[in-house]
Amino acid sequence: MTETIRAQIRFRTDKAWRNAELIMRQTIQDTIGDAQTPTAQGGRMRVDTGFLRNSLNTSLMGSTSISGADAYVLVIAGMKITDTLVAGWTASYAAPREYGARGQAPDYFMRGAAMKFQAFGRANLAKVT
Repeated sequence: MTETIRAQIRFRTDKAWRNAELIMRQTIQDTIGDAQTPTAQGGRMRVDTGFLRNSLNTSLMGSTSISGADAYVLVIAGMKITDTLVAGWTASYAAPREYGARGQAPDYFMRGAAMKFQAFGRANLAKVT
């Protein structure tokens, strides 16, 4: 195999990994962003004081942990394709809002966003290819 062919293979492989990481990051960001979208902006998260949105805690590989409504973007920016990201809301009423409680209907803010994950991924793939 000539050096030129090796260089072409290396270039294409590196490009494929970069694209895969871009798609992964954007898809996760889109999913969490959808979950964080207030009902006033067309989302499913009820926002009264903003406490629930700001209780979002995002952790990367169990070490980098950050809280805040939009802080997840910073954690995702540092992700590699082999990393594990954990995100969740720490407000005591996050689960009752998600699943419903005491006669109130569930909001499905996270599960609804998670159901869009594949669609977000396909859309982001289409942007890269």
